Amino acid sequence: MLLFAINVMADDSIDIRQSAYDQRMQRKQNAWLSLIPTHFVVQNAGNMGVLSAGIGWSYGKRRQWETDLLFGYIPKHDSSRGKFTTTVKGNYIPWDIDLSSISARVPKQRWYFEPLTTSLYLNTVYGSEFWKSQPGRYPDKYYEFMSTKFRLNLAIGQRITFKIPENKRKRHSRMSLFYEVGTCDLYIRSMFQSSEVKLKDILGLSIGLKFFTL
Repeated sequence: MLLFAINVMADDSIDIRQSAYDQRMQRKQNAWLSLIPTHFVVQNAGNMGVLSAGIGWSYGKRRQWETDLLFGYIPKHDSSRGKFTTTVKGNYIPWDIDLSSISARVPKQRWYFEPLTTSLYLNTVYGSEFWKSQPGRYPDKYYEFMSTKFRLNLAIGQRITFKIPENKRKRHSRMSLFYEVGTCDLYIRSMFQSSEVKLKDILGLSIGLKFFTL
């Protein structure tokens, strides 16, 4: 009987160790899976180029938080060449509305309206003519802490989302059309420095599409 009890205790301890191991491995797998992008983004304007595209991750209990990584292009216009940009963008979507609750003509759980989206993002332009710190050719503190290499942007907007029926899904589970109105730190600074610069002068409109795979 004593030997049996010892064997049982030994078996239980092995099971406990295996369970802890399995849980640890599951956490590692979940960490790797979290690196898989949940959506793709295409956006026009927004102080990040005429056209930007990239990937993103949504998270939170309601997927209300997003992080996007975009790469854009600025045509040369009056400059000697076009330029590329990189943007890291954080979005917060407080709530959404199932449009079927407003109109009986709208299929249930298919169309959603997100009345408010907020975004904060940092972008950079590649080129030797853009600098991180003020060059010596400018008077001391002429640009203070501003640089032409990095721009801090903020925006608010709205979205409409279509949830694709499960039996018709191929590559995407839902799609969102959005618009944003935003500005950047340099434009805000200009408005406070000059009374001739109005709020409407520093705001810009951008539109985009998101394709969700997860």
